[in-house]
Amino acid sequence: MKRYNPADIEPKWQQAWANDNLYAAKDFDKSRPKYVMLTEFPYPSGDGLHLGHVREYTLADIMARHRRMNGYNVLYPMGYDAFGLPTENYAIKNKIAPQMATDRNVANFQEQFESLGLSIDWSRSFRTTDPDYYKWTQWLFLQFFKAGLAYQEEIAINWCPHCKTGLANEEVISGRHERCDTLVEKKTLKQWLLKITKYADRLIDGLSDIDYPSRIADQQINWIGRSKGAEVDFKIEGHGASLKIFTTRPDTIFGATFMVLAPEHPLVKQITTDEQRAQVNTYIKAAAAKSDIERQNTDREKTGVFTGAHAINPANNERMPIWVADYVLAGYGTGAIMAVPAHDERDFAFANTHHLPVKPVVAPDFGEPRNDEIYVEGSMVVGYDPHTDKYLAIRWNDGRVWLAGGGKEAGETFEDAAWRELAEETGYKKAEAIIPLGVPVFSHYFNEVKKVARRSFSQGYLFILNSSEQPEAATEAHETFEPEWFNYEDLAESLRSTRGGVDHWLYTLDLAKKAAASHAKNELFEPGLLSGEGLLINSGDFNGLATSDVREKITQRLVNQSAAEERINYRLRDWIFSRQHYWGEPIPIIHCDEHGAVPVPDDQLPVMLPEVDHYEPTDTGESPLAAVESWVNTVCPMCGKPAKRETDTMPNWAGSSWYYLRYFDAHNDQAFADRQKLEYWGEVDLYLGGMEHTTLHLLYSRFWHQFLYDQGLVPTPEPYKARRGQGIVLAADGTKMSKSKGNVINPTEIIENGYGADALRLAIAFLAPYDQTTPWNPEGVTGTYRFLQRLWVLVQELIEVANDNADIDNKAAAAQPLLRATHQAIKKVSEDLYSMNFNTAVAALMEATNKLYKLRATVPLNVYRKDWQFALKSLTKLLAPFAPHIAEELWQELGQEGSVHVDPWPEWSEAYVTAENMKIVIQVNGKLRAEFEVTADTGEETIKQLALSHENIKKFTNGQAPKRIVYIPGRLVNIVI
Repeated sequence: MKRYNPADIEPKWQQAWANDNLYAAKDFDKSRPKYVMLTEFPYPSGDGLHLGHVREYTLADIMARHRRMNGYNVLYPMGYDAFGLPTENYAIKNKIAPQMATDRNVANFQEQFESLGLSIDWSRSFRTTDPDYYKWTQWLFLQFFKAGLAYQEEIAINWCPHCKTGLANEEVISGRHERCDTLVEKKTLKQWLLKITKYADRLIDGLSDIDYPSRIADQQINWIGRSKGAEVDFKIEGHGASLKIFTTRPDTIFGATFMVLAPEHPLVKQITTDEQRAQVNTYIKAAAAKSDIERQNTDREKTGVFTGAHAINPANNERMPIWVADYVLAGYGTGAIMAVPAHDERDFAFANTHHLPVKPVVAPDFGEPRNDEIYVEGSMVVGYDPHTDKYLAIRWNDGRVWLAGGGKEAGETFEDAAWRELAEETGYKKAEAIIPLGVPVFSHYFNEVKKVARRSFSQGYLFILNSSEQPEAATEAHETFEPEWFNYEDLAESLRSTRGGVDHWLYTLDLAKKAAASHAKNELFEPGLLSGEGLLINSGDFNGLATSDVREKITQRLVNQSAAEERINYRLRDWIFSRQHYWGEPIPIIHCDEHGAVPVPDDQLPVMLPEVDHYEPTDTGESPLAAVESWVNTVCPMCGKPAKRETDTMPNWAGSSWYYLRYFDAHNDQAFADRQKLEYWGEVDLYLGGMEHTTLHLLYSRFWHQFLYDQGLVPTPEPYKARRGQGIVLAADGTKMSKSKGNVINPTEIIENGYGADALRLAIAFLAPYDQTTPWNPEGVTGTYRFLQRLWVLVQELIEVANDNADIDNKAAAAQPLLRATHQAIKKVSEDLYSMNFNTAVAALMEATNKLYKLRATVPLNVYRKDWQFALKSLTKLLAPFAPHIAEELWQELGQEGSVHVDPWPEWSEAYVTAENMKIVIQVNGKLRAEFEVTADTGEETIKQLALSHENIKKFTNGQAPKRIVYIPGRLVNIVI
């Protein structure tokens, strides 16, 4: 029997596919629907491809091959994103030119790509560093410049002291450079920026028309940070100036008790009094030495200094002190805030530290309103005995349990009412302490005793009592209810079972428990902040109105007073586009003393990088190009007078913002792409990439595309019809792969160790659901290699009996199990591929192969050769997207002509796939989390994979690899994490 040897099979077919140009997409093919399968093209580092690359490109290749076999004209291209800091740093370290480093790295990547057997159309490949490519990157930048969306400005930027370059906000993660993890600093430089903020609304609204999972769309929406609010003017006492504050919560303006300015705010020096100037200057100097990430740390002490000045609240004319504090940043909003400490954690912490007033203006609201309700104000009373850890309430003679309390009488305060109700309803008149339980609460409820609907406004109190002390007899209705002590759980459960004002009772009881704990520790009780919605209190004639309903009304009143304007604000800032490095696209601008910034004429593009001896960036913020006088010195295209080239280069994101369009017409020297080809290929149908690029490359490229659409340069408003993000592959121990840890897996080693690319591809697909981060399983390749051998043996056995001249007695009824197993596999794999459930598709292939092995005894190959031929041809086609080399070899072994990869995808018959279903329960750590149905003959491995990939289960596993999976046949799967 012929042996399966990947080392012989795989290079043979890779060469054959290349010779036949099998995977070349055809422009303007009207006979088939088009399908553009795109992956993020790689940065060609010296380390070569890693398993994360292999996962992304293999899964995309499976999709491309599947679509091709289903009759699509598939474009699956690949190029190299070769400009940027890593190559320049590598070149500096090794004292070689970045061009040479790029050539080496690309050659290595190309060899690895080819060894994986990817069905890429290499005829469309390019590098972003090719002058023929970056000519058009420069040309596109000039379209931004001519439209007024590219501009130069001196600003404080994120500066990486290690890489010695400026960074966009999106490249700073938790205060560090996303590439080298260095803590960034602030540096003021003249920079080029692109007005991405002009497209903020479009970038959000466009998401509604494309297929992006919520975890991707939400990241972009949150990063853009669109918020509607008011810009309010707070007049500064004794000055002609005002403080402009942007707030999304104008409904809380009555609760503002002080103002805070960022240390960099331009008004600080103007309004600071002479008495406070020395303190303020010292504080500003100290704040300048801190990074933004330090300043925003919510756990650190809230430092600040009083300016000596006061502002006037336009809502109530109250006088408020103005402070300077470094937790407010100049780059966000207006660099100043109105502090509402009762409803904001940072403001509350600051107020506590500096003994500033706290004024609540939002109260919770419970229940549903009724038309016949009566408004009452009163108190709710919870007694607590610290010796027994029990709570006092009242029990009615019909079993119902209430909190003590009632309405205020004329002239009473809330506390007066609480004391009175405590005595009347429980008999207790003395207390060790009384603690107010936060702000009063609103509640709508029906009082079943008095048969009246109420809208109450009630203040809760905790009374520290001693249950062993004999109370006086309750003076009110003691014949119908009695005081009773409960532990917390019993009281909470009793209140839940009582109809009426149960919601606000439970809320008050929960606060009482927290207050009791604070009292036991001799700590000040902090009830927590209500930062969400509610009803207004302490807000003048807006009292009792819902915060969500009153924002517009308060804003309009302030607008009418000329004290505010309606505004829409964004977290997003314009894209800092300058880099102070050599290895990037030169910005095609010439600076003329007479005409300013002048675009390089189209016929002078590309502006090519000069060859230089030194690539080291400078500490001054100047690009190394500034030292190349022969390149810098030029003439103005407008007047012919001496001028200088721009020496900053573009970020590495420039070339990747439009590269997908170049695949449609990769070698056009007259335009970035032919219009007719752009219209034929249209949007990218599916884009696969990493979640780490959601607010970087993905957002940037959508911005570029929308601008190009507005300029009439592309036919679609969005670049990508659908986007998916694959999970990260971790080391086997669950840690991140890194060279320093010595746990990086080289895919070439796996291939060359005898397993081959097909076994690696299958292992990657089988690893986990595509969007989950998962550890690498070294045993996985062994298992998939063994599976391929089993299928190989089956085909070889069929080939041997096919040469047998014995008579064949085909008995269709006996072949039913074989046909059923085949059609079920076709259906399962087909559906899984369309839904991108790669792991369960592989499980189905393995299960089908196991079934076929067992059926050899009851459905002999030599008797049912025709049915076995159908089964193994079908299984080979199903395998083809996953393991293309062995599938091609088996296809030929089965006597078929042409390539399996362009043969039609098999179809299933419903008559063979119907089977009795069984319900499987899924548990995570023993707790029921989901259930699903499968056919009664579904194998254990498939059921486990289906359980792992279930949408409800992903929320509870949170990307963690299970420690073990317990399967009780036909009943349940328990995933232990």
